[in-house]
Amino acid sequence: MEEKLTLLNEQLEYARKNSAFYSYLPSSPLHSLEELKGILTISAKDIIENGQSMICCSAGQIQRIVSMYTSGTTAQAKRIAFTQSDLWNTIAFFHHGMNTLCNTGDTVMIFMPGNAPDGLCDLLSRGLQCFNTEPKVYGIIQDYDDAANVCEKNADVFVGIPVQMRRLALLHPELKPRRVLLSADYCAPAVIHTIARKWCCEVYVHYGLTESGLGCAVETPARIGMIPRSDVILETLPDGEIVLTTLKREAMPLIRYRTGDLGELTSNGILIRVSGRKQEKDKPVSIMALDNVLLSCDTILDYSASFDGTQLLLYLVGDVECAHYLLCESFENLIFRIEKVINLPFTGKRYVISKY
Repeated sequence: MEEKLTLLNEQLEYARKNSAFYSYLPSSPLHSLEELKGILTISAKDIIENGQSMICCSAGQIQRIVSMYTSGTTAQAKRIAFTQSDLWNTIAFFHHGMNTLCNTGDTVMIFMPGNAPDGLCDLLSRGLQCFNTEPKVYGIIQDYDDAANVCEKNADVFVGIPVQMRRLALLHPELKPRRVLLSADYCAPAVIHTIARKWCCEVYVHYGLTESGLGCAVETPARIGMIPRSDVILETLPDGEIVLTTLKREAMPLIRYRTGDLGELTSNGILIRVSGRKQEKDKPVSIMALDNVLLSCDTILDYSASFDGTQLLLYLVGDVECAHYLLCESFENLIFRIEKVINLPFTGKRYVISKY
């Protein structure tokens, strides 16, 4: 804790001295990590409107900028900047985290987005190569038969998106990874159980977001929760929202950033679970609740959900009759309509869309 407090005070001083935005930060060092809670929180709106004034380095030092768009017809970009040192810190986290899940010489299939230089797949591959594992990048799965054919038959570890790994396990149970790491989206227990059952493998969960530098917290074989990387502090607000503070960020420190994700932490900062987006709390049903019900059925492969007024609309790949039965049994008075489709496009993190 003492080392983390030192890093925190260094980050606060660095941000206050080098960015116009963070001029409000205290000029005196904090005496405990608990005092961090006395500092104002910031949000995605702050990054959108004041991101440039958060930058703490010269333009020439910035190695990568990632632009993300909020939902809505007047969407504005949320731009997150990284120096080379920031990217190396993410590689170090991937190296350390994957080293607990992989053995030297393992083949690791990566079914993830971000194939650009310094993107997610690149940084993860470089972290894996640090201890002589062999990464094989496939990317987002569009064709599950192709993914199975391309997959190394002796691949030891899979890294992928929860619903895509579940669907691959259902369609191709002959693939036998030893371990699977799920990332880039919320992960319902039903998804974990199906993958573990079909592939007879160990399943672990990673929580990451672009703002944290892609990597953030990862579950290990110790099974004590998702352990945050050493250069971040995670908190939760009274309503359960996860708050992120970076500790070694050069380009764009984030001090008490409200992530919009809901989760639960232990007293020593280990992330027990992530339960979805805060914006879903006011909806009649959340994506996590739907996942636990619908994805417990092996004949339902995928779905998307949206509310049109008070009616839930599902576009569903698989067994419509089973979905209808499960929804009626699980959600009293829920008005819904199901349309069967052959496939669904990948749209990033899944949530129940509102069309009010």
